Amino acid sequence: MKVYITMDAEGISGIYKLAQVIPCNSEYDYARKLMAGDINAAIAGAFDAGADAVFVNDAHNNGDNLRITDLDERVVLCSGADRPYTMAEGAQKGFDAALLIGYHARKGSKGVISHSYAYGSMVEMWLNGKVISEYELIGYMISYYGTPVVFISGDDIVTADAKENIPGIHAVVVKECISNGAASCIHPNVTARMIRDEVKAALVNLKAEGIKPMTVKGPVQIDVRYSAEAQAWKAMMAPNTERITETTVRYHGKDYKEAYNAFVAGTGLASTFGDDAALYKNK
Repeated sequence: MKVYITMDAEGISGIYKLAQVIPCNSEYDYARKLMAGDINAAIAGAFDAGADAVFVNDAHNNGDNLRITDLDERVVLCSGADRPYTMAEGAQKGFDAALLIGYHARKGSKGVISHSYAYGSMVEMWLNGKVISEYELIGYMISYYGTPVVFISGDDIVTADAKENIPGIHAVVVKECISNGAASCIHPNVTARMIRDEVKAALVNLKAEGIKPMTVKGPVQIDVRYSAEAQAWKAMMAPNTERITETTVRYHGKDYKEAYNAFVAGTGLASTFGDDAALYKNK
């Protein structure tokens, strides 16, 4: 059994404010230790369930948060910013199951450090007319290659949302949201045991529970509303794009992969403008 893990930071145990997940801030190094703790718990759960191989994609920001020497030596770690599939990089290799570790709620909703993919530039995302969160954006790309998303960890908001949208998914709540920058956090030692046990349960019961890959029929449209007109203008330089409103761009594709690729290109261009360029680039 081959297991794929994609890790974001905002939903990691013990993390409750933006400053913790931005490099060069004083609390970032501590946050990296928290990230490694949750990831090692998920890795352990996967191997407990009989996994033969575990691949981890360091998907937060520029992909340089996890230090491989802090991780279980049995794992393969994908690091670095230049990844064609960004937060879903590596999924194209094909896996039996996928785990989403440390994910968060969408922009505009309640949730700890809630946002949608690019913190400063993106306001909302839609898939074929339905508002989606970041975990769905990435989950559909993972599922495109036939891999079911069977587990998610994060705050109480994103886990509840995932249970509504991915039937049968296993989830661990590592903190309860108070606001965008505050949370009631469970001790990381406790959440590590919770993650390990629930990941094992999800994978042991993989065939019996029959969780299916997320599917969307083509043609596919991913709409993004940016926070500034100039961001939408820059995004329009990408292929397969259409301007819907002054700040909204539509990315077209005959299938999800083609639309997602256009989205990655356009959002990468948009994120070179304004707040994201200085603070928190596309992840």
